[in-house]
Amino acid sequence: MKRVEGKSPVGVAAQSERRKFVRATLVGSALVSPKSGGRACTAVLDNVNKIGAGLHTKDRFPPNEKVTVSLAFLDSDRVEQQEKLDGTVAWVKPWGKKGFLIGVVWDELVTKEKNRWLYYYLEETLKASI
Repeated sequence: MKRVEGKSPVGVAAQSERRKFVRATLVGSALVSPKSGGRACTAVLDNVNKIGAGLHTKDRFPPNEKVTVSLAFLDSDRVEQQEKLDGTVAWVKPWGKKGFLIGVVWDELVTKEKNRWLYYYLEETLKASI
């Protein structure tokens, strides 16, 4: 988990909302689908928070592309639960010969009601880091 050292999340919030939310490391497979109807591609989720995620992908997505990111979680009975989050590609960086790093900002803040599995993962991860 990354933390900004020496800066108060509340103080930085005035400059940039994204700094209010600590990123949690969550490595796993994801599916990124362009809303324009283009071909979906697999990606590796690297980190996530309530407003977005960082992923590695072989395909290039242009900045401002509307996408749906599908994530899978195992519940307490080890049954796979899937969540789909709509968002916008905020940035894209080349990742050597492996592909691209992309940052996706969710269209809506992750909430317990809409994104049960991701919400609880983030809550438990943040509790454990205190």
